Amino acid sequence: MKDINSTFLKIDGTTHIPKYIQIREWIRSMIKHGRYQEGDKLESESKLASMWGVNRNTVRQAISDLVNEGILQKRNGVGTFVLSFKPSFFTHSLKNITSFAEDVESLGLKPKTQFLKQEVKEASGEIAKTLMLKGEKKIIITTRLRIADNIPLIIERSHLPYNEFKELISMNMELEGSLYKILTDKFGINLYRSVQSFQAIILVGENARLLKVKKGSPGIFLTSIIYDVDNIPIEVLHAIYRGDRYVFQVETGQYKPSLKV
Repeated sequence: MKDINSTFLKIDGTTHIPKYIQIREWIRSMIKHGRYQEGDKLESESKLASMWGVNRNTVRQAISDLVNEGILQKRNGVGTFVLSFKPSFFTHSLKNITSFAEDVESLGLKPKTQFLKQEVKEASGEIAKTLMLKGEKKIIITTRLRIADNIPLIIERSHLPYNEFKELISMNMELEGSLYKILTDKFGINLYRSVQSFQAIILVGENARLLKVKKGSPGIFLTSIIYDVDNIPIEVLHAIYRGDRYVFQVETGQYKPSLKV
């Protein structure tokens, strides 16, 4: 570990930013810029608290956040160590339809999917209308937790017409990979376009537990409708994102004034 005295954090008591967040982001910055490197052991909580003039609980909370993010690791009776620096935010481009696995691998990280639940049930009126279901309105609902380098990021709930995709019922293991790859390779579906909407939410209950965040943390609720090349709706996706980890990037066209001045 390089000498950090010259860059040691001075706690700003005049700002509205809590002290533990100032400490957490300073540690993150030191890791990002190589002052703390992978495998380095941090100073003890008591020493850091003394250096910053704060109580140990403040330091402990800052470290706990970084442990939950997978950046630090606590070893009982030994200390706290740097695992590696991971990006604070995951940027998801809305320009094209992409899979979670592709997005994560493009960042050099390891994607993982935890299969939570699959059920066949009657579609609600809204889902049935969106999927243009006629006659039998059964759908397959698949719920999965999407993870990158052991950081839980998204809870996905996919709604697909049962009659067209009933074979998915026996494909639980494969659904731990890319659903879109399955739809493309095994069902011959051309995923042509999507319509997406976003809503800010507060994470509570089971959603907060699965995403390993505190109750009341910010989240993003996504509704995505996927259409094939014939403009037939294939999937309605409801996804809950960690608001502290995701940035959505939108590319727009040229500005064209509609009113003459």
